[in-house]
Amino acid sequence: MKRRSIRLVTVLGLTLLGVLLASGAAANLYADILWYTQLGYEGLLWTRLGTTIFVRLVAGLAAGAVVLVNLWLVVRHLGPVHLRRRYGNLEIAEQVPRRYILGGMIVVAAAGGWWLSGLLFPESMALSLLALMRRVPWGLQDPVFNRDVSFFVFALPVYAHLVLFLLLVTVWSLILSGVGYTLVGALRVRNNRVEVDETPRLHLAVLVATLVLLFGVHYWLARYGILFGGSGFANGTGYTDVVARLPAQRVIAALSPGVAIAIVYGAWRRILWPPITAVGVLIVATIVLGQIYPSIVQKFRVEPNQLERETEYIRWNIAFTRRAFGLESLERRTMPYRSASLGSWDELAPTLERLTLWDAEQLRTQFNRLALYPYYQFPRVHDDRYGPAGAELPVALSVREFAPDGLDPDAVTWRTLHLNVDQVRGAGVLLTSTAEKASNGDPVFWLDGLAPVLRDPQAPDDVRLDRESVFFGETRQEYVIVGPADTLALGPDGTLPGVPVSSFLRRLVFAWHFSEQNLLFADELNRDSHLIFRRSVAERVDRLAPFLVWDPEPMPVLHEGRVVWLVDGYSTTAMYPVARATTLPGGPGAVVRYLRNSVKATVDGLTGDVSFYAVDEAEPILETWRRVFPDLIEPIAAMPASLRAHLKYPDMYAQLQANLLTSYHVDDPAVFFAGQNEWAIPVQAGSGDNTGARPVHMILRPPGETRTEFWLMLPFTARGRPTMTAILLVRNGPEGYGESMLLQLPRDQQVPGPTQVRANIEQNPQISRELSLLRSVGGGSTVELGRLRVVPLDSAFIYVMPVFLVAQGGGEALPQLANVVVSDGSAVTMATTLRQAVEALHGGVVRSPDEPPATAPSGTGSEDWAAEALRLLEQAEQRLRAGDFAGFGDALNRLREALRRATGGGV
Repeated sequence: MKRRSIRLVTVLGLTLLGVLLASGAAANLYADILWYTQLGYEGLLWTRLGTTIFVRLVAGLAAGAVVLVNLWLVVRHLGPVHLRRRYGNLEIAEQVPRRYILGGMIVVAAAGGWWLSGLLFPESMALSLLALMRRVPWGLQDPVFNRDVSFFVFALPVYAHLVLFLLLVTVWSLILSGVGYTLVGALRVRNNRVEVDETPRLHLAVLVATLVLLFGVHYWLARYGILFGGSGFANGTGYTDVVARLPAQRVIAALSPGVAIAIVYGAWRRILWPPITAVGVLIVATIVLGQIYPSIVQKFRVEPNQLERETEYIRWNIAFTRRAFGLESLERRTMPYRSASLGSWDELAPTLERLTLWDAEQLRTQFNRLALYPYYQFPRVHDDRYGPAGAELPVALSVREFAPDGLDPDAVTWRTLHLNVDQVRGAGVLLTSTAEKASNGDPVFWLDGLAPVLRDPQAPDDVRLDRESVFFGETRQEYVIVGPADTLALGPDGTLPGVPVSSFLRRLVFAWHFSEQNLLFADELNRDSHLIFRRSVAERVDRLAPFLVWDPEPMPVLHEGRVVWLVDGYSTTAMYPVARATTLPGGPGAVVRYLRNSVKATVDGLTGDVSFYAVDEAEPILETWRRVFPDLIEPIAAMPASLRAHLKYPDMYAQLQANLLTSYHVDDPAVFFAGQNEWAIPVQAGSGDNTGARPVHMILRPPGETRTEFWLMLPFTARGRPTMTAILLVRNGPEGYGESMLLQLPRDQQVPGPTQVRANIEQNPQISRELSLLRSVGGGSTVELGRLRVVPLDSAFIYVMPVFLVAQGGGEALPQLANVVVSDGSAVTMATTLRQAVEALHGGVVRSPDEPPATAPSGTGSEDWAAEALRLLEQAEQRLRAGDFAGFGDALNRLREALRRATGGGV
């Protein structure tokens, strides 16, 4: 009875554990089904889920069958199995039925097969098998094996994974067979010798031979690895890899069948010398052919004449790297640069009047000052443009999002975080015009406030926010429960976002899914309640399309009076042959050899609805996935026109392309090898940042263009020198999106680069004096020099840098745009507005609208002149203390002009 009780408790415990595990998996699955269905993507879920289950079942059955056959061969040597039981002084031997042993074998085989299939065939590998069957030819062959690139991207990883799967199944079978033969006595140690019976010896030999064969297949596939890294220049494919390492790998792979046959033959004939000899030959070949021979070739044939040997392979690397990262279609232009004085403001106004003057760092500080409540924050400031086509104006905007860290610790409760809709939602945006400033130096807000949202009448028509609620944003948030009474959550069609919690079963499922019992007992939940979860924009798109890499910086857009997020998706692979490997900058950090910005996703900030649009429909990876999921991604033409007007070339993609262009702008392999024309991305000092410059978006008209548009721009300088060599420009917007040009500068001219101009600005005596004056009369304020803008004109450059006065108020630094510095590369001026600075640079006189410039009359004594200068200085100080930066600048300019006149026109 005691043994029966123990057995019953064990069975009940295992059953309960299984039910709990199954219930948890079922709850998570049902929550996923409800979420995908609510978004309208239930077909996507069933395709992924069905494929994963099917692949796991097939792999599990195959692995289980192999294990079962091997166990059956072992059990054949097993005689009758008896269990001995003692009842007092009586011992009874009871034979175990054969069906019990067979059942145990099946359980072990099935469990092992399912474990191996789960280990090696997760959803990502199941989807890779789908992609392999639906792959699109690339139309480009590698230069060594003459295989289409699609073979390396889609087929080779799957083949290598299948070989790994078979290796693990074979190893698992070998381990189980060895243990089984040991238990039945067919494999034993006697007199310090290992003895194996005849049939087990052949069985184990066949398993070992299978391992050798699989290693040979693995080696055969590994020969393609020379296309993904080798001993050539910059660790790329080289002469030694193709001439020495590749033939060696072929020989080693060809030896493995002979070694396998020798192992089986030796076991069959009960002799050791065939397998020992064969394995020895394989080891020697691996060392001599695989290691020593390539080293000799590299040392004595390549290194003495490396450029001559590697020229062809360097040419491959340049061509394939450009193709891999979208640089092959880069238009190259030579700018007719001439060092000359700039035109007047009237001539430059079409280019400069819409130039962005505010930096994101200063704006984010200003925005957070206007967060209204401590539990709101502005995670990131985004550049964009609004207004009618052809007359867009630059703006910066940021979404006000809930930050639970700002709550009082006593207020952090379950109800606060999940039921207080008015608090935990994001609420509205701040949107400023970045080409202007208020009279006191603050930003000019076109959208401000909260309940109600305040809109500047001067704002363009498309700058409006009718629905201020933002339930889906950049930051990861907790789930929220809403009901019909929460009017702030109602979508445009009057429905609530999220999944309906319309039954007790759904409440139970979500309580299990979130491990939250309050979902079962909270009175606020009823049949009309909706549960909003997965509120991070990045998580939503990644859940729906995990086969793409998603940009970590989604961009908010005002669309039909509410916030809609634009997210960039990338087709990537590490299996593009010959191309250089690089790491995604500022993003997931994955190493890739191919990257294309192929998809734009939209996520409605109020409803959470997600849509996908193909930016590059001919891109092979995207085209393959569109075959796998035909209803997921629409053409870009299907995106609403008001959203397409805000398409923006992603910084992450441009940054990676720019990093590569520092070397891969070169066409000549000899120049590439010597590094004679290396570029660099200049250090972007300013705004508390001394890292490499990031791409910037500006409204400008590049040389050779007829329209002023929204462009991405990034300058290059010569490696180790401050002179500028080129500018990367990429077109944004629906027309010509992604068209890029490399504006190269004449090599025989010294064009000042950003760091050189910045140094000139900081070393200029007049600017230095004025900055010192700002610091001395600002009442404890500090001065921050902003990021330097490099603006290309038809045949010259103008450099613009904002100057921020950071006043300390309430313990928080509040930056204000005090001045603008302008330079043509040599001369430098500073004024309160961009127009005044340009006019002064052009030689014009900057005058106050209400006062004539002060001059020193002829014959005036030094004491009189000193008094006049002191009066102007005090006037400037008074206006600065009053926060009148425009008046301060006017007074300072009058003082500067008077000093020039008094010194005979000198600076």
